[in-house]
Amino acid sequence: MNDIPADLRQEIDADYRTFELTGDHTAIGYEMGLATPLRQVETWRDRETELAFARACALMVGRFHPPLLDESQGYAAAQGRRWEEVLHHFSLNLPEGALSGCTTFVYRLPDGHTLVARNHDFLYTQQQRYLRRLSPTGYPATLGTQAGFIGSCYDGVNSHGLFAALHLIRAQTAERVGPGVPFHLIPRIVLETCRTAREAVARIQEMPHLFPFNYLVADPDEMFAVEVYPGRVRGGGRIRVRRPTNDYLVVTNYFQSPDMRPLHGRRNLTSQIERVRWIERRIAHDSVVNAVDGWSWAQRLLRDHSVPMCHHQPNQATLWSLVADLTARRVAYCHGAPCRNEFREWDWPA
Repeated sequence: MNDIPADLRQEIDADYRTFELTGDHTAIGYEMGLATPLRQVETWRDRETELAFARACALMVGRFHPPLLDESQGYAAAQGRRWEEVLHHFSLNLPEGALSGCTTFVYRLPDGHTLVARNHDFLYTQQQRYLRRLSPTGYPATLGTQAGFIGSCYDGVNSHGLFAALHLIRAQTAERVGPGVPFHLIPRIVLETCRTAREAVARIQEMPHLFPFNYLVADPDEMFAVEVYPGRVRGGGRIRVRRPTNDYLVVTNYFQSPDMRPLHGRRNLTSQIERVRWIERRIAHDSVVNAVDGWSWAQRLLRDHSVPMCHHQPNQATLWSLVADLTARRVAYCHGAPCRNEFREWDWPA
């Protein structure tokens, strides 16, 4: 056992569990509270300041999707915790983002099918890597990933055929950020309150944001990349929406809109840009004409090490992958690096 590579050992030891939950959000939170440990949030300031900010962020989340507050209350109740002990999951105490290399692309194939492929790359220390099938009372059913934060969703699909995913951005720290919605709840809010990608864009534009992020939303007919910088959109924050110029969109961890690029400062974006250009070349030169070919082709791209798409770095790796055909309502997830693990198909949420 001692000769197992460190990245593979981390993958073997990680908590890859699948949950299928129904009922109201309080019940969903309660079940997760019984089954999972509370992910700790690093502190950066004094406790009272952090709690006050977290309360304000929770109120902001409640404006856009109140049931997520019920889910956190249910989680706390299951573990016998006070509300203050889970509040930090609404603000994350505003730490500076860690390095990430997530890549997602949406491609409308010549036969009309809309194909999505995604690798989620992050630090090995993110041990909680859950797949959740949720059927919350009164809201669309979803299938998506959670990485420990209560109520979170990092990528997923809903019963209407909508896809949403997030991508961390390394950018200049905003001088002042008011209470807002944390990144890990935005795909969840979108998937439970929207039917189409256009609705999802409008929803994201309404929110005050805490962190710089890219969000990719797509349905069988449309696709958009939403680039967000912290703060209220009409009060210091920035948001830009990119539409495809061809039949595809590629999103990684940098702002592609020209007026957003200066927000990166002096950070090196070479690896992010190279992944985008590599996928664009593959789309241009590979003969992918229909959904049958595209399904296996997308998985091959996600397994590639030349750019790389599939990461194995000293401190981070590809934690999971996804392929989805939004037109055919077909979805598969791979737990762990896709180069050494298989994709498993799941029934579309209904």
